[in-house]
Order: sequence, then structure tokens, then C-alpha cells
Amino acid sequence: MIRQVVPTLWIIVVFWISCPGSASETGADIYQTRCAVCHTGTDKNTGPSLDSIQAMSSAEIRFTLLEGKMKGHASSLSTSQLNSLLAFLVTDRSDAVSLNESSTACSNGPISFATTMSSWGFNYENTRHQTQALINANNVDQLKLVWSFGLPETSTARSQPVITNNTVFVASTSGHVYALDRASGCERWHYRSENPLRTSLTLGVVKSRPALFIGDQRRGVLAIDADKGRLLWRSEVGLFEASMLTGATVQHGDRLFVPISAFGVALAQNPNYECCKSHGGVRALNADTGEILWTAHMTPNAEKTYMNSAGTQMWGPSGAPVWTTPAIDPKRRRIYIGTGENTSTPATDLSDAIVAIDMDTGEIVWSYQGTSGDAFNMACGWRRGPSCPKENGPDFDFGASPVIATLSNGQDVIVAGQKSGDVHCLDAATGTLIWRTKVGQGSALGGVHWGIAVSKKRVVVPIADPGSPRHGYQPTPGVYALDLDTGEVIWTHKAVRGCTPEASEQPRTRRRGARNRWPACPRQYAFSAAVSSTPDLALASALNGHTMAFDLSDGTILWEDNTVQPYDTVNGIEAHGGAIDSPGAQIIDDMLFVQSGYGMFGQMPGNVLLAYRLQSP
Repeated sequence: MIRQVVPTLWIIVVFWISCPGSASETGADIYQTRCAVCHTGTDKNTGPSLDSIQAMSSAEIRFTLLEGKMKGHASSLSTSQLNSLLAFLVTDRSDAVSLNESSTACSNGPISFATTMSSWGFNYENTRHQTQALINANNVDQLKLVWSFGLPETSTARSQPVITNNTVFVASTSGHVYALDRASGCERWHYRSENPLRTSLTLGVVKSRPALFIGDQRRGVLAIDADKGRLLWRSEVGLFEASMLTGATVQHGDRLFVPISAFGVALAQNPNYECCKSHGGVRALNADTGEILWTAHMTPNAEKTYMNSAGTQMWGPSGAPVWTTPAIDPKRRRIYIGTGENTSTPATDLSDAIVAIDMDTGEIVWSYQGTSGDAFNMACGWRRGPSCPKENGPDFDFGASPVIATLSNGQDVIVAGQKSGDVHCLDAATGTLIWRTKVGQGSALGGVHWGIAVSKKRVVVPIADPGSPRHGYQPTPGVYALDLDTGEVIWTHKAVRGCTPEASEQPRTRRRGARNRWPACPRQYAFSAAVSSTPDLALASALNGHTMAFDLSDGTILWEDNTVQPYDTVNGIEAHGGAIDSPGAQIIDDMLFVQSGYGMFGQMPGNVLLAYRLQSP
């Protein structure tokens, strides 16, 4: 899945010319020769722009080159070349400052863990529905920004916060985790991970004490004391060197369930890489210790298949990564996850699928496949390479986490959105299809990406279809409300650009690789971030930086804010809003929280957490 596999820090789709470099090459020369062609922010070049890369932490950039997706390409660099490139990319930054100064520290009493929004899906069922909301259709227009917090050393805000009645826990991809006072944004505590962080936060329990769980980029799950900000344990959960963590860890009882994805999809763009041996899975851990209890694999182990046109050995099956946060079904003792495409030939039955897994044993109970015969990697597409699978796509993952819901007749169902633009409703007991509604055209960067919401018998669906209409492709980006019982479309908000770009806002030449980071008329405006809901509101955030509150009954826009602007932050970190992707917006009580900035795919970078509160009219 392209959008999920190219997270905050990773420098994707880099084009490396294999000629040897001269001793006089500077870091800028190396970047221009080997990297710039795919980091321009244009439609075809999905890697982050140079300014987005330079806003990342040195730990993120170094990890990418030495251990992550660019490892195979960076191996052609000498030590001196690599050091020169790193020095060029890791510039002096105003946000690399002391992060726990007394001027921002709190003295507001102990952390309360009551009335929490503790996980990606807001609850076991992943409905992303909040019943504890004082914000409603009658007063949402009274929301005002009350504080902002700068996330240091990052250009992409991707980790959804955990919120209690007096504290907001938020993480930065650069490795920082904060406990912030909900009313003012001051710091209660700050923890710095040794490794860059990747997943959203989850609040749970370790040995009867509140704990935060988060995945890092070295395939580790961390348990952090939520009261004091101290590391309790770290467990390595990767299945392969190319494994990574994307969906959030969730807890039920004394067990944690960890979804495991993989970045072989990106490594395959190197024609010398033997694609692919890694695959997705789920692991259950002991919550108190991090001990691995069982593992569910999404494909068999890969075997040799054929030689590609470059003479490199191909392997398969592979892929079927698990990008999604599991939904938990205590009644049936099951968890439900979604999988992505295979990354090499042959395609398998568990790719692009919803899978029910026994939470006690890890055995697969049933599976439903949304798209068959889907094998794809980043050697396919506009820069076709020899490692593109024979199936050649279409890359229609289930990237949005499945939701457990109940129909009017009392039947329990699983509702899931797919990158094909389809929403599927399945019988929770058997996986049998009940209805399927297509609301988006779908593509490798289209359809449903991060998450849907279910509220009052309605399914709220964001569609991220990019680009303009052309032969065989009619994008339909926007927000849709479907009837939960039938899948019928109730209302539609069609996303439109709504502006004309000035000449100064056009991307610069490919040679220079520079662009206007925050144009007045952003070229991307679809809805990729996960949506959420309350009893009478649907909340959706767009790639143009706008967050919107819709009337759940008819789709009327009741409140909207453009976050693409600089902010004065409570912690003194220089911050700017940008594209909104991944977690979207969260409401709890009289406050709304949203993170702004997503410096991938040519989208607008940013690094700010925004807190809004109802104000008197």
C-alpha cells in the first residue's frame, strides 16, 4: 500500500544512479544526482520534497538510509559520500532545542485517566465514534483555537494522540512522547525514544498501572509508564528484516495484539533486490512483559520463483501486510484485521482481505477477499522496473481498520473500506458479504486510506481519489454517508479544489527539486485521513489542510478551519500546519484536537498539534 508504506520519515521512490562518485562530491551534489528526480513534489514523484526531508530528525534520516527502505540504494555510497549526504540533509533546525524547560512544565496536579479516548478506533469496535461530546450541531461553530503545540524535528504528524479528561498524550516520529495538560498544553512529562517512532499511541495497562503502547521503526513495541513517562519494556516483534509497524497495538485483558506490515513493496524498486520474502502478520504479546505468545502469518514462507529481466532471483509469495489496527470481538474471542496486496508473484487468497483471527490461538477463523490476483510493488507504475510482479497491481489494500457494528435486525457485522473505493459489509460470524458499495474510483493512492466511522446507523467514508479525470479514470474524492443496513448513499460532499493556483505556486523544475511548501491553492484536496463522528456530527480533514464538521443527517458543513498557517506554540517550537492525513480529528467533551502536516506524496509538511474549545457566543 503506497500511502501507508511511505510514512513520515522514509525517503521513498529515490532514483539512484549507480555511477561512482568523485572525491569532491558534496552532499548537495549527491542528492541532486541520485535523489532529486523523485523528490520534487509533483504528481508522479511521491517521495517527500527536500525541505520536508530536512525537517526530519537525524535519527529518522539515518535509519532510512542505513536500515530502512533506502538501505539497498545507499549501499552503493562510500562512507564519505554517505556522511556528506547526511550532513546535507540534516541541517541546523530551530526546533532542535531543549524540550523540557521549566517555562513549559506543568504544576497542575496528577494525571487523571478517567473518561479516556484510548485507541485509534476510540473503542474495541474501531467505530471512531465519540458519545462523550459536548460539541454538537448547534454549537460547533463556536469552536476556537486555544493552544498549539509544536512537534519537534518532523514534517509529518502521523501518530494519533490518546486523550483523558485532563491530559493529551502525543508522539512525534522523531522519537518524542509528551504528556500535555489538556487545558493549556503545558508539559507534564516528556520521554525520548532511542528509535524513531511510527504508530499511533494506545493507552492500556501493565501490571495494573496505566501504560502507553507505541511501535518504533526498528520493529519494536514500547510500553511506557503513562503516569511518569518511563520505559517499562520494549519487545522486538518483526517477522523479517523488512517488517515494520503501522497499525496501532491494541489490548484486551492481559494480551496485546500487534499488526505487522512490511516494506518489501518499496525495496523492490531496486532491480538487484531479491523480491520478496517478507509478509504481514499479527502477534499476540503478554501485556506485562512483552513476551510473544502466538503469531498469525498472512502468507506461507516465500520460495524461489523465477529470474527477472535483470537476472535477479524473485521470491514468493510475499506481502499481504497488515496496515490496520485490529478490531476486538470479545463475544466471539476474535480480532479482525485487513491486509494489503501481495508484493511478488504469486498472488494469494489472504491479500486485500478481511481476516478473522482467534484471539486465544492465532488461528484464522475466516477470511473475505475484496480483490483477488493483486500483486504490486513500487517497481510497477510510472517507472516500470524488472521486479514488478506479473500481476502488476492494482494495489487495492484494506488500509482502513475494520469496524464492528450491528444492523437494525441485531446482526453483528464487519464494515471495511478499501483503496478500490469500495465499502464492504460482512457477517461477523462467517465473513459472508451482506452488501458492497462503490463510492470511489480507487487507485494506488485513492479510495479509502486510513479509516471510516460508524454512527447512528450511518457509515462515514472519506475518499482520497487523486488527480483529474482521464480516460478510464473518474476520481470522486469527498466524504460520503452510507446507510449501515443497506449500503445506500445518503449524502455526499464532493471535494473540489475551489481555487486557481498562481504561477508562483507551481512546482519548480525537476532539476532544482524545490517548491512552494504551503501554496495558497494546494493541488491536493481529497480526504485521506481517518474520519470520526459524534451522535450528530461527522468530522473529516483534507489534504489541503482544512478540517470540517458536517451535520451527520444531511452533510451540511457546520464548521471549517484552514490549518495551513504558522502557529505560536506553547512549547516555543516553530510550527506550521499543512496537509492533514492519517489520524484526522478527535472530539472529547468540549474540545477538538487535530494534527496538521504530512510531508509525503508532494503534500504539505507540518508539525503542529492544535487544540480547539467551545467558546461562549
